[in-house]
Amino acid sequence: MSNLKKPIVAIIGRINVGKSTLFNKIVGERIAIVKNEPGITRDRIYAECEWKGRQFILVDTGGIEYLKKEEIHDKVIAQT
Repeated sequence: MSNLKKPIVAIIGRINVGKSTLFNKIVGERIAIVKNEPGITRDRIYAECEWKGRQFILVDTGGIEYLKKEEIHDKVIAQT
């Protein structure tokens, strides 16, 4: 099956809750770096997977951080 036709499943959630550990477990190998400190995964990591005969693309994502409006503005300015 072409990658363009495979469903995409993304693992999303708060920072440091085990998304990369779950990703590695589903993929069956250690692709994503796992450490006991927040903010390790910054870029999305993709892997082709199969579950019960169904192929899909699994995506590990960085954690979601809920910030106040002022904090978001400060982070945007710091990145420019």
